[in-house]
Amino acid sequence: MIINEAITNVIGKHQKNGLRELLISKNFSDVINEIEEEANRIYRIYERKAIERYLRDKSLTTKDVLTAINAIIDNSLITSIANIRKARAGSSVQTILVKALSALGIKCEVARYEYKGYRPDIIVPSNKMLERGVEHVFVLAVKRTLRERWAEDIDVFKFPNSAFVLIKPDPDFTPEKARDMVRRGMKNVYIPDILYDKLKDVLRKEHGTIFKPLSQLPKDLDSFLKYAYYWQDEKGDA
Repeated sequence: MIINEAITNVIGKHQKNGLRELLISKNFSDVINEIEEEANRIYRIYERKAIERYLRDKSLTTKDVLTAINAIIDNSLITSIANIRKARAGSSVQTILVKALSALGIKCEVARYEYKGYRPDIIVPSNKMLERGVEHVFVLAVKRTLRERWAEDIDVFKFPNSAFVLIKPDPDFTPEKARDMVRRGMKNVYIPDILYDKLKDVLRKEHGTIFKPLSQLPKDLDSFLKYAYYWQDEKGDA
């Protein structure tokens, strides 16, 4: 509900008729980031309302600040809120990316199955297609920021067609971080355009085409799907 509300708000802000029109007319990377930020803003409004309701249920008024803070801490509410926010932020960027890619005609779903002990975040074109073999799908590991244990997703490259996707223009992404990512096994990485444009010279020089701008992702996935369907037709599997 929050993500749909955020998408509607961003579409309205830019005076477009739908998500597809917005994505076509604006930079893909920037739109994804803007939707994520709007979803986060809306989420915090609902979060604040939930806290206020919690305090009312505990018969605490806004004047009882110290008592309220002690009650929140004693009940581990602060930790719970932070953990829930992080978990929802991670799943939200996956949902936002699925909606954006789908609006552009890229068939994809949130992944449900594991391969060699690893479950990716998004699968193109579908979970069902994975039943035919891993060569028939393209999978994505998606992270909102690099603080979110990015190294756990190196296993996404167990799939022959795969990529790691960074959604936010994280200041933690530096040339040093890029070297560390490649050294530890990252092979195909999409980063926000603003980061790529800032660092593209050093990234190209040191890592070739491993790092790409996020706005290139839809085109690359579309090319994969066209090749995959052509291959299936040639083999008689379609």
